[in-house]
Amino acid sequence: MKDEVEKDFNLGGSIETAVSGDYELKAGAILKEAWNNTIKNFFSFTPAILILLIVQVAIFYIAIRLQLGDPAAILKAVENPEGLTHNFMQSIFIANFSYEVISVPIYAGVSLMAMSHAAGLSTKLGHIGKGLQFTVPLIIATLISLILQGVAGLLFPFLSLYISMAFSNSTLLICEKRISPVQSLILSFKAVNRKLFVLAGIYLLVLLMFIFATIFYGIGLIFVLPFFFHVKGIVYRNMFGIKLRIVTERKSDDDDQGNNKSQVFHA
Repeated sequence: MKDEVEKDFNLGGSIETAVSGDYELKAGAILKEAWNNTIKNFFSFTPAILILLIVQVAIFYIAIRLQLGDPAAILKAVENPEGLTHNFMQSIFIANFSYEVISVPIYAGVSLMAMSHAAGLSTKLGHIGKGLQFTVPLIIATLISLILQGVAGLLFPFLSLYISMAFSNSTLLICEKRISPVQSLILSFKAVNRKLFVLAGIYLLVLLMFIFATIFYGIGLIFVLPFFFHVKGIVYRNMFGIKLRIVTERKSDDDDQGNNKSQVFHA
């Protein structure tokens, strides 16, 4: 006869330590761990990244086509600056807004996979759908974040980047901690501001990596994109912690601990 014994534990920080700033972020250690996770999970994680990109590009394409009719108008506008009219820029903004909002459940699934890697767990491609059950709260949080970024960008361009970084943990807070959209944004904002300069340095380096990867025909993005998600997962773990559950299966008629089998899951 077999019995299952479950035990929950928290890996990393907690909501309390995140808000108080009592957590540790070492840029070098985070970047090194993120790179190791990227290499270790490259073949299992890359397909999820590709699916996310395909979904986002498809949404962007449809949004542009509905507004401009011909997506080739973007290339024409780049070649001829006179084509950068107010209506054209508005169409680009709406298309960008659309793909970020609509694709956020898939984005959340990819983020959860990277968070699992930060917890030492393996993932499968099917895990990309784990964010779908949180679609409504994720869309609400994303809408609020994008609106605030847009307003901030009108006041000062770099302020939009700050807002984006300040709310960067809301997606995982909604999915992993099961909290409301508004609360997730507030908690993320408070925690990020406790270690603002360290996080700014980390994400600035990631941004530079994106720029260099794009310059070289975008080939480097195949490494930079998963690296970015792993950085987010590790930062989240150190800030808010990840709740895990150990399930130990043992035979009730055998006290030999060597026969026990344990598995670790998300709680």
